[in-house]
Parts: sequence; C-alpha cells; structure tokens
Amino acid sequence: MYPAAPPAPAPWRRPTSVPVAPIVATVALTLLVSAGGLLEWPVSDLSSTSGSEIANVPGALWALVIGIAVLCVGVAVVQTARTAGLDRRDPVTLAWLGLVLLSAAALVWNALYAAALSATSSGAIIPIFHWLFTFLPAVLAGALFTRRGREARWAAALGTAVVTVPMFHLFSVLILPGDVLVRAVGAWTLTGPLAVVPLVGAVALAGALGDRDVARYPFAR
Repeated sequence: MYPAAPPAPAPWRRPTSVPVAPIVATVALTLLVSAGGLLEWPVSDLSSTSGSEIANVPGALWALVIGIAVLCVGVAVVQTARTAGLDRRDPVTLAWLGLVLLSAAALVWNALYAAALSATSSGAIIPIFHWLFTFLPAVLAGALFTRRGREARWAAALGTAVVTVPMFHLFSVLILPGDVLVRAVGAWTLTGPLAVVPLVGAVALAGALGDRDVARYPFAR
C-alpha cells in the first residue's frame, strides 16, 4: 500500500498592491488647483444675518470651484472604474458615486466659504474637523467594497481622494490672505496634515476591512 500523496501546494497569487494611477491623478490635480487657485479671484461675502452663510458669490469664483469639482469627479470615476471594476448597474457603484458627489458638494461649499473668510479679519482659522473631508469618504468607500478584495477597497478609497484632496487644497489656497508665495507655502501646511495624513490612515483602514478573497470578486486592473 502506497503512502498518501502530499497535498498540492496552494496556487501562487500575485500580492495585492496599492493602485498608483489614482495617486498620480490626485497629485496632478492638486498641483493644477494650486496653480489656478493662486490667481487673483473675486471673493464671496458672508451673510449679514449669519456668519455661516455665503452671499454674493461672483460668477468667476463659481466657475473656478464648480469647474474643478467636475474635473475631479470625472477623473475619479474614470480611474476607479479601471482599478476597481465599477459597473454602472451595480448598487455598490451607485453608492460610491453618490458618496463622491456628496463629498464634492461639501467641499464646494467649503471652498466658497473659505473665499469669503479670506476677506474678513476674523482672526486665526482653527479647522478642527476638516480632516474628516478626506478621511470619512475614503473609509466609507472601503466599507462599500468589503467583499471585493483589498485592492478594490484601496482603489475605491483612493478614488475619493482624487476629488477630496484637490478640493481641500482649493480651500487651503482660497482661505489664506497675503501674497502668492505666502499663500502657496501656507496652503501646503494646511493640506498636508489635514488632508493627506488622514487620507493615508483612511486608505490603510479601508484595506483592512472585509473579505480578502479577491478570486470570488474579480475586477478590472
């Protein structure tokens, strides 16, 4: 009687890695926002009845903020469709898109409000909860893709960053008064710790969520 054959070795699987394309897109869009936002733009006003409401938004400022938001959302959808295999008929895709649009809308208001604040003498700005603008969408996006593998969760989380980081940097550029050099340097001191650092933690957390079995839920690479 022959001894039982040893079990076959497990098939080799390529290790998952963080998608690079959305990172490159985020950096490129943020640099574009930095260059465009440092130009002289007319600013909005704060409402005379409430310090948290915006009034008299100039058309040029609307065009800048909405144009950047549309560009970022478009790039985010294209990049995430490639890396996470978005299907327009999939409820998860619709939920992710809704999350991205909601994040963009919140950051549009944030940028317009920043422009209004830059024209006031309200003292130092203390952005206590602004880190949530990049952290929360990335974590929620990863949670939507819990059953689709780690790389898909990374792609979904980084897809939100294509919108949230450049739009956050627009806030940073618009809120600071002074000359171009002061605003350029100061904007990065806001975007780095309040947008990029929370995003890194959020992407790591998104990757740790859910089922890691990629084989059952393939997606386009």
